[in-house]
Amino acid sequence: MSKIAIVTDSNSTISPELAQQLGVFVAPIQVNVDGKEYQDLVNLFPADVIEALKNHKEIKTSQPNIGYCENLFHQLKADHYDHIIVISLSSVLSGTFQTFNLAASNAGVEDITTIIDTLTICGPCRHAVELAKKMADEGKSVDEIVNIVKIISKDSRTYILPDNLEQLIHGGRVKGATALLGTLLKIKLLLKIDHEVPSIEKLDTARTDVKLFQAIVEDMKARGNTPKTHKIYLPACESADRVAAFESYLNSKEPGYEFIHIVLPAGIAGHTGFAFGVQPTLK
Repeated sequence: MSKIAIVTDSNSTISPELAQQLGVFVAPIQVNVDGKEYQDLVNLFPADVIEALKNHKEIKTSQPNIGYCENLFHQLKADHYDHIIVISLSSVLSGTFQTFNLAASNAGVEDITTIIDTLTICGPCRHAVELAKKMADEGKSVDEIVNIVKIISKDSRTYILPDNLEQLIHGGRVKGATALLGTLLKIKLLLKIDHEVPSIEKLDTARTDVKLFQAIVEDMKARGNTPKTHKIYLPACESADRVAAFESYLNSKEPGYEFIHIVLPAGIAGHTGFAFGVQPTLK
């Protein structure tokens, strides 16, 4: 049986402690708060980001340190792994995918490494990592594991419901008419991320959360999402009341979904600000 290493980045919300429990490897995204560098989920935690956001501190993020990734790949090679599968944060939102590729080249492990650009964030990445590790432990082949990860990634769509657009506009993630709607007109926005469009796009607008919840549920149904086929990750940053309201709404319209609550890691929350996401993920 091949010895396969599963690698990801901290956007997957997998902490060093959980990574050790699962037997996977995580490269922390770098976060700069008011000029001081931190590593996501290593020495900077969601509570720290919430405090920084409340105090309007400057938050910037960047891909994992390339030296860290190179050392990780060297260690995996030294530990006689036959193959390394990397499940990366979307290349549209971060340079993490490129960093993994360069580090693999520098470490001389390109021939035993498969790096997957998931084109998604958080929940689906975490699910793909956990499933990939389970499959590796069961003796599944590299091709089988990679195929499943790509199916999960391509199927995923993330709905983003920011409390406001301050951080998204500041970081250049939301621009133009979308920014105008959310700031001057005080209209609530529903944003989305998926394989179809290489950016954060506006899906709908409304004056109430209920209207946005309705748009999400209708879109999920149109995409064939059901409680039998999908579970739902709910990554959040200081949006517990809105998350609970969405759960209640979905349960009233389409009961039976499994919900997984996760906290937005610093590398994501630093861009979205106070917000929550809805991530139907193929089981």
